[in-house]
Amino acid sequence: MPDPRKTPSHEPANLAESGRPEAARRRLLQGGLAAAPVLMTLVSRPVLGQVVTPSAFVSGNASRVAASATSSGRTPEYWKQDQNFYAWPHPYYPTSLGGPGGHSATLFDKVFTPHYSGKTLLDVLSDGSGPPNDVAGHVVAALLNIAAGLTPVITVQTVKDIWTEYITTGYYEPTAGTHWDHGQIVTYLDSTMPA
Repeated sequence: MPDPRKTPSHEPANLAESGRPEAARRRLLQGGLAAAPVLMTLVSRPVLGQVVTPSAFVSGNASRVAASATSSGRTPEYWKQDQNFYAWPHPYYPTSLGGPGGHSATLFDKVFTPHYSGKTLLDVLSDGSGPPNDVAGHVVAALLNIAAGLTPVITVQTVKDIWTEYITTGYYEPTAGTHWDHGQIVTYLDSTMPA
């Protein structure tokens, strides 16, 4: 029985030096197969678009389809309907409830950079369209979606940063040198709310 540790006598000890096409193919395949997992890791994108950050959205790595594959976020229109108040996640409340164990409606300015003095999150959701109300309504919906576990593609801090930067500068800068106006912010936040 031949020793498996030794090269059979009909093949050269070093296949690469043999100059035969078979040896060159083997060397290519051996090197290529070893590199394939690394290469696939480097060039592959998440199948379901699991992380859709603002910077990824800017670079074109995100789309409404990609975000909807992993996000089941609700729109501002959903959250402001009284039949959906039961779905508001703790610690956010659309209205005040008196009595034992009661709670107060959550004020916008207690959660975000102040702009709507005395208004609740529900008031801001109902304020209508146009700047800055459209952005405010969308950041409230995004906040509720995150707290309810419906939108894993964005964080509370990112939503707060979007609002703070927008309300203080008039735009949001997801990457250096890229400025989103209210319409672009709403488009991005909409991409996290496919429902």
